Amino acid sequence: MKLSEYAKELQKKGRLWFTKERALADLGCTKEAFRQAMDKLKAKKRLVVIRRKLVLIIPYEYESWGIIPATWFVDPLMKLLDIPYYIGLLSAGEFHGAAHQKPMQLQVVVGHVIKDIKHERVHIRFLYSENMSRNPTMRKQVHTGYAIVATPETTALDLCKYYKASGYWSNVATVLAELKEVIDPKKLIELAISNIYDLPTIQRLGYLLSLPEVDAGELASELAKFIQSSNVRWVHLQPGREDKSAPRDSIWHVIINTEVEVDEI
Repeated sequence: MKLSEYAKELQKKGRLWFTKERALADLGCTKEAFRQAMDKLKAKKRLVVIRRKLVLIIPYEYESWGIIPATWFVDPLMKLLDIPYYIGLLSAGEFHGAAHQKPMQLQVVVGHVIKDIKHERVHIRFLYSENMSRNPTMRKQVHTGYAIVATPETTALDLCKYYKASGYWSNVATVLAELKEVIDPKKLIELAISNIYDLPTIQRLGYLLSLPEVDAGELASELAKFIQSSNVRWVHLQPGREDKSAPRDSIWHVIINTEVEVDEI
């Protein structure tokens, strides 16, 4: 069997990837013959190699892209690299119905510092978290199988923890306004008291949820009980920006040193 036929057979089964080692074993050809066949199909934009390990099969409808969507192959890639992960932040928000602020990249949280992946239209951005293995996640169906995605509660806190990657506070507040219906108040407070996230992150999330434009009072009230029982310090909504004249929210102990505008949904 030729490599091109091998790729077509996998594609018929809904699998758009393979490893060089597995293909060599299945085809029983020499390494040189395999290399030449790979080079021909890569030149035709039928195959793409990611991180020298995963070979992607490109369907004709994605030939102009030169690659398939990142959500289609992130799970087999991370398993091959043996790196635990979950899709997070704005990308997770999109899975949970918050598609207003659609990200230009797939945001993936990992417990190791690794380089981003950029190829043609695809950009996978990796964000490091020392506690990622403790964060609640769930399996979500994608075109080629499943991917690991942050729960709505993890997503809400991650949006505030990685506020720069999330497009800053107006963007975060807009996504929270869309996510509020799928966030479980009980699960949110359980995550807040788990010591996975620091208090400033929880304070900022609570403040944003309490905004009239976000309209997530039930979620905010549960977090407020936790904050009021904790030994919290005053924190700036925008870290690193001093403003002595900025108003203060006494419930969340947040210094509101930046304007938050929530887009209409």
